[in-house]
Amino acid sequence: MAIAQDKTDNFDDLLTCTICLETYKGPKYLPCLHTFCKTCINTYILSTVNKGKTGTTFKCPICRQDVLMGESPGNPETWAEKLPGNHFVASMMDRQEIRKSEKMCDSCKVNNKSEKARSLCTVCEEAFCSSCETYHKSFKISAKHPIISLEDVGTNKETVIVSSLIFCEEHSGEIIKAYCVDHSKPICTLCATLSHRKCDDVITIEKAVSGIKKSQKAMEMSAELKDTSKQLSDLIRDRKKHLTDFEKEVHAILTKVSTIKDNIIEHLNKIEGQIKDEIIKSKKETVLKLSEESTKLESLKRTVDNWIAIYNTCLHHGSELQCLLEMNRINENKEKFGDAFNKGICGIKNMSMHLESNDIVENFAKRVPIIGKVKLVETKTSCPKLSLGKKINFHTGNINVIKCIDLNAESVFLSGLFMKDEFIFTNSQSNEVLKFSHNGDILAKLKLSGKPFDIDLINGTKAAVSSSSNTISIINTQDMTLCRSFATTYPVHGFCHVNGEFILASSPTLTWINATTGVQIEQATTIGDNFLLYAKNRSDYICADGSNTVSRTVNNTKVFSYTNEKLSNARGISVDYDENFYICAHTSGNIHQITKDGKLIRIIPAESIGIKQPWVIRFKKNSNQFFVTCYQTGKIVVCEII
Repeated sequence: MAIAQDKTDNFDDLLTCTICLETYKGPKYLPCLHTFCKTCINTYILSTVNKGKTGTTFKCPICRQDVLMGESPGNPETWAEKLPGNHFVASMMDRQEIRKSEKMCDSCKVNNKSEKARSLCTVCEEAFCSSCETYHKSFKISAKHPIISLEDVGTNKETVIVSSLIFCEEHSGEIIKAYCVDHSKPICTLCATLSHRKCDDVITIEKAVSGIKKSQKAMEMSAELKDTSKQLSDLIRDRKKHLTDFEKEVHAILTKVSTIKDNIIEHLNKIEGQIKDEIIKSKKETVLKLSEESTKLESLKRTVDNWIAIYNTCLHHGSELQCLLEMNRINENKEKFGDAFNKGICGIKNMSMHLESNDIVENFAKRVPIIGKVKLVETKTSCPKLSLGKKINFHTGNINVIKCIDLNAESVFLSGLFMKDEFIFTNSQSNEVLKFSHNGDILAKLKLSGKPFDIDLINGTKAAVSSSSNTISIINTQDMTLCRSFATTYPVHGFCHVNGEFILASSPTLTWINATTGVQIEQATTIGDNFLLYAKNRSDYICADGSNTVSRTVNNTKVFSYTNEKLSNARGISVDYDENFYICAHTSGNIHQITKDGKLIRIIPAESIGIKQPWVIRFKKNSNQFFVTCYQTGKIVVCEII
């Protein structure tokens, strides 16, 4: 069925490089599927990768995901060349050129001629003019190549494939000819004979693509992508609304701070006015009293001064009789004057004014150093979880066994990792780290000096292994070689690697150490039995907290403790992508599934998946698959919840 013209022609955005904003030239794509011109991504890599240091990754310019260039990436100048070409984009570019009648004959270009192309060979991916098409059909090697009309491609009169040659990403120049169903991966002949020779289900690429556009899987994928896009749109809208609300909260707080300041100033002005009025009133009353005292004393002084003037005049100019009479008069008034003087003098007091301020006022800056504290409160939202796969009900889903790997060992500390297409397991009985294919075939072994206990991933190619000799060994998971080892000086059984640190578990102690130097950072204690643990980050972890209890601790606070009489000797702990916890009960022979807040969902008997004493459980990232190891029998059972 042909696709409508107006829909197929509207793909200009797909053909535009987001770096140079022009049509792609040599389109290369990253694992995140973002595509760039070969020259553009090369310039970006060279500008962002630190040339002074050896690195193996760079970040996508758009989504900032790490792009791993392998264990031996070589010079960053060669990285762009190693990236796979985007054949779909190249095909769409050809279609665009054809639609715009701009496609020129590729054979003529070689001879420095310019002829408009009329047809296209879908095998050779070359456009031909009428003459070159005739020559192309005349050669035995290309006589049967499908030739399509560019006019049909441009008008979409029929369903045509502009480019039918897709090259292998692992083997340059090799064409995709088969499809490995086991790995869900298109492969070339070399892939089929080298890395996929043991795969059970390898089919031709023609069979794999037959009816793919109308298949149920294609429809489900389209629906899932649209649903995910809608969820992301809802989340973006929610985030933008939250940003607006947050800005309003900040504005409200700033307004409140200003209001508090204004209220404080208003109150200070008010009490300042009150104290000033009191001071002025006290001053007025005191000044009046002091003035009256001075007036009385001045009156007494004038009386005395008058007596002095009269008496001196009598002495110099009066008769003896006049002097006698004035002396008698003064003596007669002296007693009355003395009473008035004593009365006036006794009531005199020195006046002074003091301000007795309270302690809050005297030390206002110290007593009121701040208006308040600004706190950022993080609250978990109820945003939906995004999933590009089949929606699984982890609470009620059935558990199916996919495969069983038997190490034929007894009483073995057996831990492991999910890799991309392989498994890595520790075997304490043989002192080995083992690498298996997805089918359970042994691929490689690494012998260690001590008994390996637990293993955790550091990055895409390196893992750390704890051992009985209190040693952490760093290994390369690609070629299974030992990179380095260092003694922890702290007891260690199980551990987790989080943000450059190891959290070591050895009952009843948890120890945080630097993953590079081994220097202790922090320690905590439990009630006991904490052999293994799961950590979301350095301050959010769950481990055994007694013989039949596990506790989750967040920021040094226990958020829950789960206790069950059927939970005996908790060991391995893992989490699915819905944040449900799974706890291996070693002695009681079951697996406890609990919610993220410690509520029991169900108890899974170990015998139901073919083991006796579950030791370690690990979920594959963003998947419904997990494996459980058995301490008693050395079996590893890979399961899925459906």
